[in-house]
Amino acid sequence: METGKTGKYLKYAIGEILLVVIGILIALQINTWNEGKKAKVIERELLQQFSTELTLDIQGIKNTIGIYQGVRNSCTILISHLKNKKSYHDSLSYHFAIWNDYEHFNINNGAISNLNARGVDIISSSELRNSILKLYNQSYSYGKDIGGFFREDHINFTYPMYLKRIEPVQWKSIAIPNDYESLLEDDEFMNHLQWIRNASTYNLDFFDELVAEIESVIKAIETELQDS
Repeated sequence: METGKTGKYLKYAIGEILLVVIGILIALQINTWNEGKKAKVIERELLQQFSTELTLDIQGIKNTIGIYQGVRNSCTILISHLKNKKSYHDSLSYHFAIWNDYEHFNINNGAISNLNARGVDIISSSELRNSILKLYNQSYSYGKDIGGFFREDHINFTYPMYLKRIEPVQWKSIAIPNDYESLLEDDEFMNHLQWIRNASTYNLDFFDELVAEIESVIKAIETELQDS
């Protein structure tokens, strides 16, 4: 200060501070860039996992669709024979074994568990993120609900009715009515056959729509992977 160099030292100090600040900002920028790069890698791996699991889900759902198609077909044949008072035929033994078949609604949940653990914002596309969340939180959830309802009905009503009237000779192959002639006049059994047929039709419509939704999500995932 005595020699009049105060301004020079202040400029020097300010310069040093600016260099430190700039260095910190650059380091933060590099760190942010690295974190963003890591997040992109994680997002890509997660989307690939979703694509794989959703493809497996479709296969499982199509198996379920095949089962409910068989149930509906057997119900329709039995309803026709009983309503029209047709004579018993050995071919009916297969349909008496199948009409009350049931399949659990199961999905692969590894990818959605990973997404929830990491935070849904790891998926950068809001449109894709919302489509995935809707599929799991709404469509899959509803599928489990109707599956649970169908299962409870089978346990509480269908199986007791089945075992009271029909002899299960061979699992999913042969079942023979204890008294076929009495079934021709059994309104309760007929109503239940029709209920199962209608419920199976409803489930089939739902699963067809669900497969279409999953395929749409898979397509959106593939597009996102190609663009990233």
